[in-house]
Amino acid sequence: MRTTRIRMAGWMGGASVAVLLSAAPALAQETVSTAPAASQASPSDTVEDNAVETVIVTGQRAALKSAQQIKRDADTIVDSITANDIGAFPDKSVAEALQRVPGITVNRYASTSDTTHFSAEPSGVIVRGLSQVRSEFNGRDTFSANSSRGLSWGDVSPELMGGVDTYKNQTAELIEGGIAGSINLRTRLPFDSAGRTIGLTTSLNYGTLSEQLTPEISGIYSNRWDTEIGEFGLMVNGSHSELNTISESAQYGRMGVFEDTAAYGAGKKYIPSWYRLAHTEFDRTRNGISAAGQWQDHDHKFLATVQYNKSSYENIWNERSVQGSAFSLYAKDPRLVIGTASDLLKPAAGTKFTFDDEGNFESGIMTSPLGWVGNITSASPDWAGYLVGQTSTGQPIIEPCYGWTNRTDCVAEQRGAEISTDTRYNYNRQSTQDLSFNLKWEATERLRFNFDVQKVDATVHNYDADVGMVAYGDMQLDATGDHPKMTILPGTNINYAAGGLGNPNAWRFNNVNNHIEDSEGEQLALRFDVNYDLGDGWLNTLKVGARYADREQTVRWSAYNWGGIANAWGCDNNGTTSTDYLWYNADRTSPAASVNGDCNGDTTSSPNTAFSGWSPNLTDVRSFNNIFDGNVLSSGLLTFTSMDVVKDLAALQKAFGYANTGVGSSKWNAVCYRAGETNCYLPEEIADVEEKTQAVYAMLKFGGGDHTVFGFPVSGNLGVRYVETKNASNGATIYADMSTLTSQTCLPTTPPTDPITGLPLNIPYLPQTMGCYVSADDFKFASGGGTTGSAKAKHHNLLPSLNVKFDLNDEWQLRLAISRAMSRPDIGYMKKYLKISATLPDSDNLNDPQWIKNSAGVITGANVIYTADAYNPYLKPMTADQIDISLEHYFSEVGSLTVALFYKKFNDYIQYGGFYQDVTNNGVTRSVFTRGPMNGDGAKIRGAEVAYQRYFDFLPAPFDGLGVQANFTYLENKGVKNQNLTNASGSGSSNTSGGGFSQSGGAIRVDSLEGLSKYSYNVVGMYEKGRWALRAAYNWRSKYLLTAMDCCLLYPIWQDDAGYLDASIRYRATDNLEISLQGSNLLNTESVLKQQVTDADLGGLLKDNAWNRTDQRYLLTFRFKY
Repeated sequence: MRTTRIRMAGWMGGASVAVLLSAAPALAQETVSTAPAASQASPSDTVEDNAVETVIVTGQRAALKSAQQIKRDADTIVDSITANDIGAFPDKSVAEALQRVPGITVNRYASTSDTTHFSAEPSGVIVRGLSQVRSEFNGRDTFSANSSRGLSWGDVSPELMGGVDTYKNQTAELIEGGIAGSINLRTRLPFDSAGRTIGLTTSLNYGTLSEQLTPEISGIYSNRWDTEIGEFGLMVNGSHSELNTISESAQYGRMGVFEDTAAYGAGKKYIPSWYRLAHTEFDRTRNGISAAGQWQDHDHKFLATVQYNKSSYENIWNERSVQGSAFSLYAKDPRLVIGTASDLLKPAAGTKFTFDDEGNFESGIMTSPLGWVGNITSASPDWAGYLVGQTSTGQPIIEPCYGWTNRTDCVAEQRGAEISTDTRYNYNRQSTQDLSFNLKWEATERLRFNFDVQKVDATVHNYDADVGMVAYGDMQLDATGDHPKMTILPGTNINYAAGGLGNPNAWRFNNVNNHIEDSEGEQLALRFDVNYDLGDGWLNTLKVGARYADREQTVRWSAYNWGGIANAWGCDNNGTTSTDYLWYNADRTSPAASVNGDCNGDTTSSPNTAFSGWSPNLTDVRSFNNIFDGNVLSSGLLTFTSMDVVKDLAALQKAFGYANTGVGSSKWNAVCYRAGETNCYLPEEIADVEEKTQAVYAMLKFGGGDHTVFGFPVSGNLGVRYVETKNASNGATIYADMSTLTSQTCLPTTPPTDPITGLPLNIPYLPQTMGCYVSADDFKFASGGGTTGSAKAKHHNLLPSLNVKFDLNDEWQLRLAISRAMSRPDIGYMKKYLKISATLPDSDNLNDPQWIKNSAGVITGANVIYTADAYNPYLKPMTADQIDISLEHYFSEVGSLTVALFYKKFNDYIQYGGFYQDVTNNGVTRSVFTRGPMNGDGAKIRGAEVAYQRYFDFLPAPFDGLGVQANFTYLENKGVKNQNLTNASGSGSSNTSGGGFSQSGGAIRVDSLEGLSKYSYNVVGMYEKGRWALRAAYNWRSKYLLTAMDCCLLYPIWQDDAGYLDASIRYRATDNLEISLQGSNLLNTESVLKQQVTDADLGGLLKDNAWNRTDQRYLLTFRFKY
């Protein structure tokens, strides 16, 4: 646990700091400006436009006035946030700020397919229900080096932002790629300020669960100087932020559906297969640097800008969890209805389960069926056949109380449920930096040129590992309160050494898992634009331009490398006699007697010939009862794996690697210690992709001035953008190996005989071995092994756009935006990887349609079916034809009402599917049915946004400082299907999966798009008068499908309705000093999840899944500016 960390000299009396940028409210003169269509990378501004016009405005009003002006003057549909908004709220990331924009929602989980890890900070941004969002820095590409395409929003330091603009439709000059929308992050420039600006901000964070104090500090220096050769400007802005937060989760496993009238009465009953409690500490550090230099000549004909931006992000999380499980549904049919409950679980002797009126489990003590643990009794120990371990006093951990033994000293055919603990460590480091140069030249009064060059470099490193331990105890579960509560009782037929579950002797190391990623990406982009003023006619401006970008990205993403250790499902020595008991107990640190060979009886693949005991100091005994304020768990001390072992790759391999211990039926070795690796990665774990794009555009601006249509002033733009995309991907093809299925040798078979009499049976049989029917060409094609190679594809897209604005009067305007947008596939989808499998006819079924027969019905050959799991380097970009209509009323400088309707129709939408492709190996070509990402049918999405803001200046003092912001979004999906894809997979399969099933294997059907809330709204109350400013913001969204298939439950998971309240109070002590107190998650909102247990067309029944909570956070800030 991190203690209070304040690494600054002269700590200003123990308070904290955060930088007062030129956006600092109430302390600065603000430049009222509009966002160009693509910021510095665009020729939208003339050199003269960069001359500073200062208007004295302060505080929240300044922020809202600037944002409103940007929206009103924009060339298309735009919503903007100013730096004032970010600075004035406890928004510790850009994503948290963006959630207040109409049509934008955020994901609060570490991964959409993994709902067990609730994140304290948002991890993703959804625009109008879609995730294909283009991210930009100053109108230029920015991205993270992972398997996706855009930016990881948590990487960016909000303290560096001058503004954030969200483009919801297109103009021809906008860089393509944002089918959902484009989000442009604008950093500051020296010429944004009239003169010298020095700012320093320090802050102190406090979380109510973490109970940790963490600092933030940021600063800015900006100045401009007149010289004989022109004016120079310099700006340096830096930030450092640390945040320690806690996330706690109480989660049900996959819901078992029972229909056992004898056991539970009539009707279906719903019992969770497990109950898991997790405590996760997030330790996040974020650093940002933004530097810029500018020069312009005295005649304002030339403007040169150099910018450097770097954001680095490090997040460490330490997680411990406790789980009780009485039965398992792993890999079971998702529609399974269990008819005999006692096959899976039993109530403790003398007790019963209770259910509510809807069949939901309410309370009971869960135990498990005994099963087979070996032929052993205390009087006659047969340890060689025992599947579990023994206590330090020599008793079997599980008492084998079989019904046929007629024992009276134990409960027949029952045992305690599995109690497991898990220790997990995750280290994630990401960095994105870009260097750019921009030159604007006003050649004449009408002709302007713009040249821009940018270099982006991004890296990602991730290490993730966990170790699970298992013991036994009766699991009492009470679900009648706000949260289910688990009490761990001594287990039925379970023997313990002294200390019970607080003694490592009761536990086994059950499983180990690790994963790493080391990825990097880089891009060089060039852009050239020409802007020509045509005069005062109907057509007034012609803009043309071209852009070239070359992006290379290598994603090295290992599989999640799971392996069993001392499991109770039978690790045999020499394949005959179970020897699990010899290494079962986690406290065994001395050699185990009589171990001949390793776990699998294989003395050659492991350097060890005997298990010599577990390393010392592998376990950590602690209490876990304080989670959820002590309301969800009652237990004695529990045993966990030491975090120090889990976080160290070498220590993890030494402790549990098969090469070191000889233990584990799966022969687990850690990533970086596996056979067949190259620098820690297998061929299927590497994606090497290059993408070159070329684009040209032309755009005419029209109207303005006195030009009218139907008597209304009109302005707008009409344009077209042509884009060529060239993709190249290096990878591997892994061929099926026929030799593992059958021998090529052709021999006659023996007629089947009666096993008792030995007489021939009069039944059809295959007269020859399979090798007689499989062709020589199939043996050549399915040769095993693999080849490396590359795949190339070229795509062309034409993207027209039209934006029209009607000024109905001085306050009202009507917009129409029509365009075609495109979005390229995630980098991970374009990995060249193909793994082929072969399926032969069934030799016991002569009517199998795979058999080839002659006209007489005699089998003459075998039709081998080839299938493959793959990614798809030939994917086309998605396109969407979209239209926006917006009615906007601007009744004051900070007062507006806007209503927008939008509609998108998609083409080539990327989703999981199947297609045939020809593959050649050894001169033989076969058609292979390939499953993976593919371009599918089109679909539609539509919706509406309403936004209102104003200050109530007409009220009498002091109420004239009150104000309000509010917006509402409605979304409706018409046929857009979930992609059911993962863009990173170590196995080579791109299909989402979970709970032992894949999406293609018959998962529960859903009728909603992941991440899409039908309704969402924001309400912000404001007050600003004199030296005081207050703000309270409430953000709410309706339930939505979080994932169509959870990684661990198999079922679809829904996020229930949820609302979050944040607030701030600011006091301007002097003209140079402001003090603020900000709070987030003030309602202590819990994220409640539901699991969908029936198909959508059968009602999509939802049952309880999880309750997640995180800190209430407070931020004390001192801002100084000179």
